[in-house]
Amino acid sequence: MAVSIIVQAAQNYKDFLQDKHFLIVYQEKEIVKIVQIEFRGNHFLHLTGVKTKLSAGRFYEKCLNHKLSGDDFELDKKGKAQQKLMVLPFLHELLYHNCMIGTFINSGICIRADYFVGNTKAVLSVGFRYGKKMDFPVTLYKEDVRSLTKPTNKVLAIFSKKYREYNYTECTYLSKGQEISKLPISEEIRKLIQV
Repeated sequence: MAVSIIVQAAQNYKDFLQDKHFLIVYQEKEIVKIVQIEFRGNHFLHLTGVKTKLSAGRFYEKCLNHKLSGDDFELDKKGKAQQKLMVLPFLHELLYHNCMIGTFINSGICIRADYFVGNTKAVLSVGFRYGKKMDFPVTLYKEDVRSLTKPTNKVLAIFSKKYREYNYTECTYLSKGQEISKLPISEEIRKLIQV
């Protein structure tokens, strides 16, 4: 069962997330902030929670070619991977719907994430780490983003572009009552958005 969940999730990851950059506009108290995140093929393995001797790239390749078998990985005995696999099928939808973002409140959980983006419907949260140019995903949780972050902030809009493109050309989510032209963002950021 884990193989079919992972293989289908890998295909959805490829179709909706791989080699894309997302610009998230959110409001923290009175201040509007942004983050830019990227999803690459080698990030997928970390989000599954399984242990494997395969490289991240080879694991993802086997998923996409429907060559992954139960012998290629193992699930941990504590059930962490099983929890991730319960929400992995919804990962590709996260940045296309209403979601929230906040600074990770490392409450005894031993992961190196700086912030989480999550929804409250499927109780799915993705942890990101700050990068030099783009932030990147490091973990996936079956947990309400509000219990992992403080403060938890409302996302106003999300834009996407393909890797190597300069401008964000698609709006994947816009909060109710918001208009792209009226988002309170800097001119520098506004120039990046060509929707």
